[in-house]
Parts: sequence; C-alpha cells; structure tokens
Amino acid sequence: MNFADLVALGCDLPVVDLSIRYHRSLQMGMTAILKTRMEELKGVRINWDYVLESEDRQELYITAKVTLVAVDRERGKIMRQLPATVKDALTRIPNQSN
Repeated sequence: MNFADLVALGCDLPVVDLSIRYHRSLQMGMTAILKTRMEELKGVRINWDYVLESEDRQELYITAKVTLVAVDRERGKIMRQLPATVKDALTRIPNQSN
C-alpha cells in the first residue's frame, strides 16, 4: 500500500517511538542493504525492526526499532482501530527474517 493511499483513507502513521543502535560506521560511497520487518501489529500500534548491513551481510551497521500509530488526519486523534484496508495490507506483508 502506498503512503498516499493511507492519506486518502484519512490515516496517518507518525513515529511515536524510535530506538537506534549504531554498531559500526558506514563510510561515504559504501553500499548497504536496509532490511525491515513488521514485528507485531497491536491494535493501532505497528512495530517495525530495521537492520542496515553490508551487501555481503558480514558487517552490521545499525539496528533500529520503530513504532508507528494510526492517527485520523481530519481529527488529529489516535484511531481506535486500523481501517480494514490498512490492516489487511499490513497482514499480507511477508514476514521474513533472513
């Protein structure tokens, strides 16, 4: 689902919690792979894990945890539940940890 589609549904997903751990520096010009996976979906809270690593997966640069919350754009209030289309789209995301 495109973020613009969420906005069209009246749903915004601001970051409410962010935790980053730096393991090793990444130098200018280096290429890295960013992997993300949805950890869990609790009501209107969506928890994501991020890993930034070298292309050969031998070097770990950053790990992070991000929590998003569904907010009604019109009222500016946290939603009581995710819109069905948003929840359906999120539950269809493959959860891979390789």
